[in-house]
Amino acid sequence: MFRDPSFERNKRHAIHRWVPWVAGFSADFVADALRRYLPDGAGRTTCVLDPFAGVGTTLVESLRHGYNAIGFEINPFAALAARMKCTAFLLDPVSMHAHIAAFEQRARRLTDAIDHAWARGDDLARLLPAPETRPPSAFRTRVPFFSPPVERKVLHCLDLIRAVPDPQMRDLMLLALGSILVQVSNYSYEPSLGSRSAAGKADVVNVDVVGLLCARLSAMEHDSRIYRRAMMHVQPFPEGTVINDDARRMHHLLPESSIDIVITSPPYLNNYHYVRNTRPHLFWLEFVARPGDVKRFEEANFGKYWQTVRNKKTPELLFRLVDVERYIEEIASKNREKGVYGGKGWANYVIEYFNDCYRIGQRLSYVLKPGARAVVVVGNSIIQGVNVRTDRVFGRIGELCGFECEAIHMLREKRVGNSIITSSVRTTAPCHATLYESAVVMRKVGRARS
Repeated sequence: MFRDPSFERNKRHAIHRWVPWVAGFSADFVADALRRYLPDGAGRTTCVLDPFAGVGTTLVESLRHGYNAIGFEINPFAALAARMKCTAFLLDPVSMHAHIAAFEQRARRLTDAIDHAWARGDDLARLLPAPETRPPSAFRTRVPFFSPPVERKVLHCLDLIRAVPDPQMRDLMLLALGSILVQVSNYSYEPSLGSRSAAGKADVVNVDVVGLLCARLSAMEHDSRIYRRAMMHVQPFPEGTVINDDARRMHHLLPESSIDIVITSPPYLNNYHYVRNTRPHLFWLEFVARPGDVKRFEEANFGKYWQTVRNKKTPELLFRLVDVERYIEEIASKNREKGVYGGKGWANYVIEYFNDCYRIGQRLSYVLKPGARAVVVVGNSIIQGVNVRTDRVFGRIGELCGFECEAIHMLREKRVGNSIITSSVRTTAPCHATLYESAVVMRKVGRARS
C-alpha cells in the first residue's frame, strides 16, 4: 500500500535531495498517499496541507501531481528550504548557471588566497582582507564550530551571496550554503548535533568550501531543469505556499473546510531537539540573533521539549482517554527518587505532547472538507521504559476531534541503539521494545461537499 517512508530515500530524488534532514518521510510515500486517497479526477482546485512541512516533501510531490499545496513550518531554515523547493521550477536555468559560474569565480579568488596563507602558516587576519560579514556573536559551541580557514571561507561566501541582486537566486545560494554548513564544520549528526571529536572523528582543519557549495548549486541547477520540464505538463501551474508559522494557528489563517487531504508527520514523542539541531543554520544565516530567539522557537515547538517542561507544575490533560491516563500514571511512577529527571518530568512532557496532538486534531477537523482524510505518520516511543503506542493514541484523539480512524498501517519496524532505549534519563532497566512507524488514516466525519 505504501512504499518505505524513510526520508533517506529522498537522497535519490531530484529536488528532494537538496537539504539533508533529520526527520520526515519519503516522496514515494507521499505519492502513494495522493494516489490512494484523492478522488479520481481531482481537479486543479484540489489543495493538500502539510502542517509540519519540514523541508517540503509533501508540498513538492503535491505540486508535481498538479495539486495546490500549503505547508506550515515554524523553523525558518526549513521553511526557506520548502519555499525554494516549491518554486524551483520557476527559476530560469540559464540565469542560474550564469550566477553560479560568476559566484565560483569570485569566491575562488578569495578562498585560494586563504589556502595558500594557511599552508604557509601565515596569520590570516593580519595578511588577508577581512570579510564584511562577521561571525554571529551569540552563537556558542563547546568547541570552535569552524576551523579558522573554514570560518573565513564561509564568511566570504556569505558576503558574495548577499551581494547577489536577484532575491530568488540569493535565497537559493543561502539554502545551498546551509545544506553544507555542518558538513564543513567540526560538528556532525550522531544522530543529534554534537562535536566530531565526541563522536570519535577528526576535526575539519581545512576544506574546499567553495567546491562543495558550487557542487551543491550545480546539482540544484540540474534538478531544477528536470523539475521545470516535468511541470510544463501541469498547466496551469499549481500554487505552493509555505507559511512560516505555528500550525496550531491554522484555523486563523485557512478557511473552514478548504483542504482536500492532509499528509504529514508531526514531531515524534522522542524529545528529538529539532531547534537545537538547526542552531548553526539559524544563527549563521541570520534567522536569529540572540539565544532568546531560539528559546522562542523551543517554547513554541509542537509537543514542547522535556527540558522546557520537566520543572513545571503538572499540566492538565485537555481530554479524557483511559489509555493516555494510564501511560501518564505509569511513567510518573518511575524513578521518583530522580525528581524531574525521573518519571515526573517525563510525564509532564507526555501530557504536553498529547495535548498538542489534541489541539492539532481540532485544527485539522476545522480546515478539512467533510469526508476528506488526514494521513499522519507517527512512531511509538520508549519513555522511562514504557512503550507508548503513539499511533493508536493519535487515532483515538482524532475520534474525539470529529474523525473516524479508518486504519493504522504499519510502515516499518526498526531497532535502535542502547543510547536511545536504555538511556539513564529515560529508563533504568533494559528495554528490548521495537520502535516502529505507522500511518494513521483518519476521515473527517460527514459527507463530502459536491
